[in-house]
Amino acid sequence: MFRIYHFSNFDLKYKAIGRSSLIVMIALPIILSSAITRYVMNKGWDILGIGNFRIASLSNENYKLKARLVSLNGKLDDIKDYFDRLGKSDQLLRISVNLPMIPPDERKASIGGVEVNTDYGVSPTSDSLISDAVQALDLLNRTAKFQESSYTDILNKYKTNQRLFAHMPAIDPIRGGTIEDGFGMRYHPILHMRMMHDGVDIDAPAGTQVHATGDGLVSYVGRRGGYGNVVEINNGFEYITLFAHLKKALVTDGEKIKRGQVIGLVGDTGLSTGPHLHYGVMKNGIFVDPEFYFFSGREYNLNGLYDTVANE
Repeated sequence: MFRIYHFSNFDLKYKAIGRSSLIVMIALPIILSSAITRYVMNKGWDILGIGNFRIASLSNENYKLKARLVSLNGKLDDIKDYFDRLGKSDQLLRISVNLPMIPPDERKASIGGVEVNTDYGVSPTSDSLISDAVQALDLLNRTAKFQESSYTDILNKYKTNQRLFAHMPAIDPIRGGTIEDGFGMRYHPILHMRMMHDGVDIDAPAGTQVHATGDGLVSYVGRRGGYGNVVEINNGFEYITLFAHLKKALVTDGEKIKRGQVIGLVGDTGLSTGPHLHYGVMKNGIFVDPEFYFFSGREYNLNGLYDTVANE
């Protein structure tokens, strides 16, 4: 069997080491080493300097984290400035589509405040940096949602305006016609009495084409008293346009009409002293001066019309 021997100086010869002695020789150093290690750990001694190394590593990591937090807060401040500029642009956009501006106090109240928490279980400096970042992110989140809502309102109003521009009476109903009689009180040339003239009379040769001044739906075609042959168009958005004294109507009831479409021919029907077009515009059920709606400057030109109307 495998044995371990040692040289005896007393007997001057090799002797075998017993099993129990061998166990003691191996186990005793291990037991002593373990006991010493436990004692040192209980005392908190750092003989190898491991603790100091960990402290230095954590300190370096903490420094880097603080630097990152400072940088993050700086970027968040830049984003807040950007949102402030967006708010000013938002006000200009609202004006451009005819929406009311949002007062600063109302905007601030709509965004609301943020919950302040300065206890994150770290150092006071780190607590403050984390708190600033959290508050800034919360505020930016609320601001972004508010801005998104405002942009939605602006977009919807813009789309409504585009439909309005298409339907609003906005061109001369006759190419190069001359206004003979304007809107307002006048002495009626046939009835010989002062009466309200609820439109404008535009001179043109019989058979001259008459054009719709805005998109809409034909709401009436036929004779109407002193107006003679009439085409009436419901343009929507509370607008109605009236074309009277026609020789002939070229549209039918319920027909969809586009701006510029020929709807009839100039005539001399009804109470008329000669060929001309009586053109009327109603807004909210009341006749208004049609010349207010000659946005193209009396020039029959569809190119760029929407831009002209928008500028007006």
